[in-house]
Amino acid sequence: MIFFTFIFGKPIDPEKKQLFQKATYDLTLKPDKTLETLDYLEKNFALDTDEKEKIDYLRIKSLFFQNNLNEALKKIASDDENLSPGILILKRSILNYLSIKTPFAKKHENNSDINFSQQINELIDKIEQNKIRNLSVSLSDILKKATTCNLLIERENLLSLFTIAGSKDFKSSEYFLKEIQKLYNSDVEFQIIYGKFLIDNSRQEEAKILIDSLPEDSLEQSTNINLKYEYYDLLASYYSKTSSNIGYKEYSDKSESILKLIDQAKFSAKNKWFNIIENNYKDEEKSLLESRKRILIYITVAGLIIITLLLIRFFQVSTQIKEYRSFINKINALKERKVTQPQSIPEKTENILLEKLQNFEKSEDCIDPNMSLQNLAKKLETNTKYLSEAINTHKQKNFNAYINELRINYIINKLKEKPIYRSYKIKYLAEESGFSTHSAFAAVFKSVTGMSPASYIQLLKEKEE
Repeated sequence: MIFFTFIFGKPIDPEKKQLFQKATYDLTLKPDKTLETLDYLEKNFALDTDEKEKIDYLRIKSLFFQNNLNEALKKIASDDENLSPGILILKRSILNYLSIKTPFAKKHENNSDINFSQQINELIDKIEQNKIRNLSVSLSDILKKATTCNLLIERENLLSLFTIAGSKDFKSSEYFLKEIQKLYNSDVEFQIIYGKFLIDNSRQEEAKILIDSLPEDSLEQSTNINLKYEYYDLLASYYSKTSSNIGYKEYSDKSESILKLIDQAKFSAKNKWFNIIENNYKDEEKSLLESRKRILIYITVAGLIIITLLLIRFFQVSTQIKEYRSFINKINALKERKVTQPQSIPEKTENILLEKLQNFEKSEDCIDPNMSLQNLAKKLETNTKYLSEAINTHKQKNFNAYINELRINYIINKLKEKPIYRSYKIKYLAEESGFSTHSAFAAVFKSVTGMSPASYIQLLKEKEE
C-alpha cells in the first residue's frame, strides 16, 4: 500500500488504523467509498487533531476526484495561514487544475513538503516554457526526493509533472516515468497516462499489454471522474491508432461526454472560487469597518469618560477654591476686627513710664547682654506687666524685638560715626551690641536694615570713597 506513509506516528486503535488504510486505498478508484469510511470514522471514533486533519485531507481529495469541485473549494477557502501543509498543497493542486495560480503563505516556507511541491511546480513551469536544458537531470533530482517524500500529499504534483514531462520529451523522461510508476504501483492513473505516451510514440504493442492489465470493471464503475476520462481517452487513442472505428467511436463519445462534465464543473468551480475570494474580501472589509467602528466607539467612550472626570475635577477644584476664599475672608475679618482691651496701666503711670523709656533709649544701657524685661522693669522702677504693655502698645513690638532693635541702632551709629568699627569682625560687633551669638546678631541686623552686616559695612565704605 503506497499511501501508508500518511497514516503513521503514535499508536492508534487497530480498527481505526484499518479504516484509515481502507479510506486511503479506495481513494483513487472509489472516492465515494472513501467518503463513507470517513463518515463512519467521524461518527464512531474519538479523533485527535492529527486524525481530524487526515480526514479533512482525504475528504477534500475525494470530493476533488468525484468532480465535486464546489464542495472541495468550500473546504479550502480558509486563509493559507490556517491550513495544514498537506491541505495547503492540495489546495494549490486544485487551483492549478482550475488554472488559478497562487503563492504559498510565508508561514509554511520552511516546510519540506511545501518546498518539494514548489520545486515540482517550478520545474513544470520551465518545461511548459521550454526553459529546461537537461530534463533528465532535473527529473532525476525530483525522483531522488520523491523516494522519501509523502507520496499521498505530493501525488497531484508528481502526476502533473509525470504528464507534462512525458508529453514534452518521452525519451528523456521515460526512466523517470517508469520509476514514478513503481512508487505509485497501485495507482492506475499513472499507468493510464503512461499508456498514452506509449501510443503517442507508436508503441502500440506495449500499450495493449498495459491496457489489458488495467482493472476494466473497477475503472468502468469508478466514481473518480478524471480517472474515468483518462481511461476512456486512452482507449479512444489506442483504437484510433489500431484503425478500430467502432472502439474509437464508443470511447471517444464516452470521453467527450465526461469531458463536458469536467469542463462544466471547472467553469462552475472557477466562478465559485472567485465568489469565495470576493466574499472573503467583503468579510475582511466588513471586519475592518466593524473594527474601526469599535475603535471609534472606544475612543468616544474614553473621551466622554475623560471629559466627565475633568468636569468632576473642575467642580471639585472650584468648590475647594470657594472654600479657601471663604476661609481667607474669615481670617481677614478676624484680623480686621478690633478688639478693645481695657487698659490696665493708669494713665499717669503710663506717661512717667514712657518718659523713662525715652531716656533709656538715649542711653547705651540696651547693649547690656543681661538686659531683660525683669531687669529693665527694675531699672525703670515699674513692674514687668506695665512695662510689657507700654512697649507693646506704643512701640508696636514685644520686648525682645524692642531691645534688639535698639542694639542694632546702637551699632549702626557706631559704624557711621566711628569708621574704625567697620574694620572690626562681625563677632566683635555682635558682642559690642549685646548679642550673645554672631548668628543672632546677623539675623536681627538683616531684619532691621534689610541687608547683612558685611554688606552694610561695604556700603558705608563705598559712600565715603
